[in-house]
Amino acid sequence: MIFALLLVAWSVLIIFLIKKRKLGENLTLFGPALMIKTKKGRRLIERAGIHKIWRYFGDFSICISVIMIVGVFLLLLWQAILVVNLPPSSAPSPVEAIGIPGINPVIPIGYGIIGLVVAIVVHELAHGLLIANQKMKIVSLGILLFIIPIGAFVEPDEEELKNVPRKKRMRVFAAGPTTNLIIALIALLLFVSLISGISPRYSGMYVAASYEGGPNAGIIPVGAVLLSINNVNITDYDDFYSINAPLPGDKVNVTFVIHDKVEKAEAWSGVVITYVSEGYPAYESGIKPGWIIYSINGTVIRNEKEFFDAMNTTRAGETVEIKLFKPTNMWMSVNVTLADKYEYFEKYAPQYNKEWYRGKGFLGVNANYLGIVLGDANYLKNILSNPLYGADNPSTAFRRLLLYIALPFAGLMPLPSDLAALFNTPFTGFWFVANALYWVFWLNLMLGMTNLLPAIPLDGGYVLRDFIDGAFEKIKIRESRKAADIITALFSFSVLFLILWQFIAPRFI
Repeated sequence: MIFALLLVAWSVLIIFLIKKRKLGENLTLFGPALMIKTKKGRRLIERAGIHKIWRYFGDFSICISVIMIVGVFLLLLWQAILVVNLPPSSAPSPVEAIGIPGINPVIPIGYGIIGLVVAIVVHELAHGLLIANQKMKIVSLGILLFIIPIGAFVEPDEEELKNVPRKKRMRVFAAGPTTNLIIALIALLLFVSLISGISPRYSGMYVAASYEGGPNAGIIPVGAVLLSINNVNITDYDDFYSINAPLPGDKVNVTFVIHDKVEKAEAWSGVVITYVSEGYPAYESGIKPGWIIYSINGTVIRNEKEFFDAMNTTRAGETVEIKLFKPTNMWMSVNVTLADKYEYFEKYAPQYNKEWYRGKGFLGVNANYLGIVLGDANYLKNILSNPLYGADNPSTAFRRLLLYIALPFAGLMPLPSDLAALFNTPFTGFWFVANALYWVFWLNLMLGMTNLLPAIPLDGGYVLRDFIDGAFEKIKIRESRKAADIITALFSFSVLFLILWQFIAPRFI
């Protein structure tokens, strides 16, 4: 709603500028965006760019860019393979590919604007400094507005840039994304350093997620620290996982701490189905989220341990009877023919697959006692303060790093206020600074990596073309520039296809 109102206001502004003939050389339309040009600041950049250090930085940027161009293209290929196995419900949305706060639902507006402005400014400043260092003319500077700043630019003389020696041009194009990657690394180190200074306020397990469609919705809030269930203390996950619970559908007394207050509540006992995977046995049998599992093949399910133990005694292809209960007095009994657990994990989460899963029965649900998922505040601190937490080899280190970058998709960045309240912090305003640093890291990383995709008109495409041209010239290939143009065009179309493939494959393959 807010974005829609802003879009209307922006449209009114553009129409006003057109009618009043305010658009001209320094104020022009670029699609729906407004391009504002100025000559102010050129001399400052030209003076700062004369130092020799920028030439060395340009050479360093070329090396980093060439390595990253290969890396991001391989990463795009890897993603293209992974998305084939994604169910349609988990397919990425096209708006998630747009790095604009307010449009991309993952990027928070406030922190997103801070991170985006920093990323754009340092990117274009780096281009400007290298243009000046290579003794080229800066025509103008400016910003691109679409409600918020979505771009900035240092405009070179295009003809001059086209005709300068190849290496000078490569330095200019490589400097912007390399600077983004450096700023991302600095912001990450600062963020990690800050998070290392927090400490949990309470011992025990906290509620990390609560299924909103279940019988206990709203009873035990996210961020609450669980103290006891029916007077049994909950000190670690095992206490909860194997709790000696009453019959499913009975009531239990839950004691927890929330906002420094001890609260008590009454909840429906039992293992609640919180998610049903489309296309798998539970879904095909009509089982829906929100129901409490009463029994499997006659075995009463009182806690999560009993649920997993019961499922691990079954075999793929076996038909089991499952009885379910939904408060206050609804019952359902279904016969379900189970799938293969190993095959499911091999398809959707091979990193978590285990050999002993082979042939085990698989229902296709997530199920949690009371409909809640518990977390450990110390573990939460560890994964926030160490991008490689738990990694013991290069493969797991790479996966941990990807999970760290994916924290926003897990709802953990910016850290929700309920979870932030679990920690003692070293100063007032700590979480504003920490969250802003994370988003400076995230958006600089995304802008840097995106610009290093081997596709024109991105920086990576121009660097790749000149790199190929130079390599072909050295090995005396005739018409090296023409060959470089053809190869770069092929890469550009490949990148476009691979990006579109991420949205198409899960829905239609």
